[in-house]
Amino acid sequence: MAPLAPPARGLPYVFPLCLVWFAGRVSDDDPTTGRRMLTGSAYADDRHIRSRMAIYAYAETAADPRWRTSVIPWDGTQIVADVGCGNGFDLRQIVPQGRCRHAIGLDLSAGMLRSLEDLRQSGGLSLVQADAQRLPLSDESVDVAMAMHMLYHVPDIPAAIRELRRITKRGGTVLASTNSSVHLAEIHDLLDAAVSSQLDRPVQALPGPNSFTTQSGAAILSQEFSSVTLRTLDLSLSIPTAQPVITYVASIREPILAWIGEPLAFDAVLNDIAVKVEQVIQAQGSFRTFTHMGVFICR
Repeated sequence: MAPLAPPARGLPYVFPLCLVWFAGRVSDDDPTTGRRMLTGSAYADDRHIRSRMAIYAYAETAADPRWRTSVIPWDGTQIVADVGCGNGFDLRQIVPQGRCRHAIGLDLSAGMLRSLEDLRQSGGLSLVQADAQRLPLSDESVDVAMAMHMLYHVPDIPAAIRELRRITKRGGTVLASTNSSVHLAEIHDLLDAAVSSQLDRPVQALPGPNSFTTQSGAAILSQEFSSVTLRTLDLSLSIPTAQPVITYVASIREPILAWIGEPLAFDAVLNDIAVKVEQVIQAQGSFRTFTHMGVFICR
């Protein structure tokens, strides 16, 4: 590979890319952290993430889309790296308005990065396919590093956190968001019950509380940062029909099937959930579920 051209003055140097996945630590088909699962189906593009995000349209109180990033006093001078940027939800709250000087969106999935091409063409954004465990950015090269709802997808979370600290300037900030272990528990309880019914035995449809939650994150982050604080956001969703719930569950079909590891009539699972949700709606007027999210502010 030919050397990359030097960056514009003051911008971070992006090293020639070397994707590294720590072989042997995790199955390549792991439903949470397997590279094949993440880049080949679950996050091959942004269809599934858009389906999951759509459920928040039913929040009884609308959330500020900048609730995670508003802790930064954006003044147009900062350089920001969004690690595991996905389809750029947070970048779209920062880049078009000129809140930062330059942004770098990094993701393991080329398909996710393609969903950001419109934003890249508008200027102020670079896109890099990279592994969070080995970021191709120079030391202390960004003012703000973001890891939004992605650390639980990383096989070696401490390694990714060390990378976030390494690329962030002294006096800079790392933002790391995640869910509570009881996030959308009402939906996941229905999912567990439907899968258990199909397999005729008690089954947890997905792995237990993920490895980086609002409950566990502070202890992990404090290994690298002297100051870690948590800002939380809890929302109640009032859903008038079963379809948004079914769309949400269908978007995690591949991880569920990978985790179960045996034949499962997934359409029957969806039908079972739809019936239960409609029963609740008939009795109560809507199906209510609750989101529990947070962002850690690390310095």
